[in-house]
Amino acid sequence: MIKKYEFQFSRNAERDFVSLDKVIQKRILEKLEFFENADDSMKYSKKLSGFDDKYSFRVGDYRIIVSPQDKTTLVVLVILKIGHRREVYE
Repeated sequence: MIKKYEFQFSRNAERDFVSLDKVIQKRILEKLEFFENADDSMKYSKKLSGFDDKYSFRVGDYRIIVSPQDKTTLVVLVILKIGHRREVYE
């Protein structure tokens, strides 16, 4: 059974996203689309140490922090935070 992945923005992540430069926003959206269409999106992520259910996707110098919500064949990746790598983990 192949799992399908879908990204959803949390309210905080949406604010983070809107505050970014338009060029960065476009780049992140293109990468999210790539991850959604990949066979196994999670192979592009890195598990965050110290957390059971938080992962990071890399887009250049920016990171997308997600928490998977497994619903059988559809895994909703809730975007918790988006930001530059020097600030996103704080």
